[in-house]
Amino acid sequence: MNNYKRYLSTTASILLLLLSIPSFVYSQIPKDIPKPTGPIDFSETSNVVIFLVIPALILVVYLIFRRRIRKVKKDKNEKLR
Repeated sequence: MNNYKRYLSTTASILLLLLSIPSFVYSQIPKDIPKPTGPIDFSETSNVVIFLVIPALILVVYLIFRRRIRKVKKDKNEKLR
């Protein structure tokens, strides 16, 4: 009987969580903020910087640091041997 109560309470908790997810998602939608209405216009310099240059820089920096971290780990493992 004890296992049945635990199973029932767990099932009820999961059901309550699943039913409340749509309200959490809906509460995250911003209101009174202009939404994009079409494709990005790359003739403006600010759009080029925001959508191309900054992501490219982030990617390059990530790859450089990842390579550096691998090198440091490799050197550390070689010192331990």
